[in-house]
Amino acid sequence: MANSLQPNTLGNAQSTITLQQILDKVRPLGDVSAVLNTASGYQLEPFITICTDVMNEIFSQPFPYKWNEVNLPLFYTNSFQQDYVLLNADGSSFFNVEWLERGICIEFTSNTLPKPWGYVECGREQTQATGSLTQIGMWNNPVFTANTLPNSLMYYGTWGATLTGSSSLGNDPGPGSVYTNPLLELEQTSNPITQIQDANGNLLALYTYGTEGSTAPLAAPNATPGTLATPGSGATTQWVVVDPNGTGIRLLPVPSQLGVVFQFRLVGQMPAPNFSYQSSQAVGTVLKQTLAPFPDKYEPYFRQGVIAQCYRYSTDAKVQAKFEKNYALWQKSLVNLRALQDRELEENRFTPERGIMGGGRSNGTFAGPFWPFNYPLQ
Repeated sequence: MANSLQPNTLGNAQSTITLQQILDKVRPLGDVSAVLNTASGYQLEPFITICTDVMNEIFSQPFPYKWNEVNLPLFYTNSFQQDYVLLNADGSSFFNVEWLERGICIEFTSNTLPKPWGYVECGREQTQATGSLTQIGMWNNPVFTANTLPNSLMYYGTWGATLTGSSSLGNDPGPGSVYTNPLLELEQTSNPITQIQDANGNLLALYTYGTEGSTAPLAAPNATPGTLATPGSGATTQWVVVDPNGTGIRLLPVPSQLGVVFQFRLVGQMPAPNFSYQSSQAVGTVLKQTLAPFPDKYEPYFRQGVIAQCYRYSTDAKVQAKFEKNYALWQKSLVNLRALQDRELEENRFTPERGIMGGGRSNGTFAGPFWPFNYPLQ
């Protein structure tokens, strides 16, 4: 599996302008021409690097662009499990997110319509926990907090380990362990952790529910991410190899052993495209890459950045001296781009659980993620 994303291959319908079109517009400019032209006509560098730098600068703005949003793969809470590997439908690891923007969780096993839901507050980081101390209340607002982590930094179970001493804090599978699909039940079942590290050091994620065999699943040393591990003897479960550089989610509070199953629908911002090429590729093929997901209607903002960066790469001192002024003007244009999209009323909000003088809902009103633990006084 690839360990990097090429967003310019997404085929975004709002992004059709190619690098070739950008080159054709900026190359005739007098001060820029010497940077991009050679005796043979033109060269890929530094143009490709300039385009990558410009796109990274646009994406570095602390603003959630709508055109850059991505829906993360759906995942569901599991017994005593705080960290969750994100997998695409084909079993490959998920990479296409730079930071989390917002999200909700849905009480998926509820047989009522509409299904109960709550907010998920997305942040930068949070610590590992066991679920036994953070008993704040039921269906708080937000119901959960979530952050991303590289798969390599999340915790994994050890197949056949005892209840103590493993990174999973005791929720490990072993011979005969049963993984029941919680979506087929009306409540969360008591499943072991759904991600483990095998004897060869591979990170594995549960891919098919079933029963564990008498031996542990195992993949070859340094197995290719996305491949299925060899099942244990007599096992009906399947495990897939996880890419350590992929993305996972950490939650608080930690779901209980039994109770409500929550489905998470998180939205994030994609990483900036990295325009690249191999020496075996034809120049025309490289320049066919589009600016996706950057919309065509904002092309002037990208083109202005390319022109400014060309001044930076010039070997002529007088031309290079123009970089600072033009770069500052381009930075101001990015502020304008942000303001252009920031005119709508902000609907995201926090709802207090109770008023300043107390009162409000009772802890017994809903069966939230803490159930069936007891709840202390607040």
